[in-house]
Amino acid sequence: MAVNMFQRNALTLKELQSIQWFSDRPVEAAETLLNIIMEQPDAIYLCFLDVLKHAADQQHIYHMLVQDGYKGRENMHVSCLSVGL
Repeated sequence: MAVNMFQRNALTLKELQSIQWFSDRPVEAAETLLNIIMEQPDAIYLCFLDVLKHAADQQHIYHMLVQDGYKGRENMHVSCLSVGL
């Protein structure tokens, strides 16, 4: 996820490295990614959604986040962690 977002210029190298620091702890890596996304403009969140949509093993999270239409990012952190992103 993070590498894909970095390749799309949605994450800086420093942000990517901060996520990769937790490569052996996936929960912490996911939390770091989500915290970074929450601090960014909506365009970064929309990029995140697009990455989820096209990741075969993450499509369920994409559908959960958009099933009732875009409502912002308020509950993204809790929703993603509850399904194991």
